[in-house]
Amino acid sequence: MRSSISLSVTEKGLNLRVSGKLIGRIAREGLELLQTVVEHGDRKITLDLRETTSLDSLGIRMFDWIRGQNGKLDVEVIAPITGVNDEELASISSAVTKMNILSNPYDNAIHRKERA
Repeated sequence: MRSSISLSVTEKGLNLRVSGKLIGRIAREGLELLQTVVEHGDRKITLDLRETTSLDSLGIRMFDWIRGQNGKLDVEVIAPITGVNDEELASISSAVTKMNILSNPYDNAIHRKERA
């Protein structure tokens, strides 16, 4: 799968969709894009990670930056369906205001944690 980031701006805020691997150059560019949009006033952000297959330290940096905003941002994440491990999910969930888990045929790691 080819990695990509798409951005749409709506009345409700910013929608950022990540497909493929959130690593390396794609992760850096995604963070820069997010920072630029926030600098211009958007505070409501939806990160759609349903098609994200993995993260590296640069991908996790995006969530570290969101967490570092100390609650100034309203971030909702649509959780990845597959491919992301528990440690990566912990980085994501600690940075966001709301984690949205959609019904899917896969046993998402977040569901496993909730049942434990």
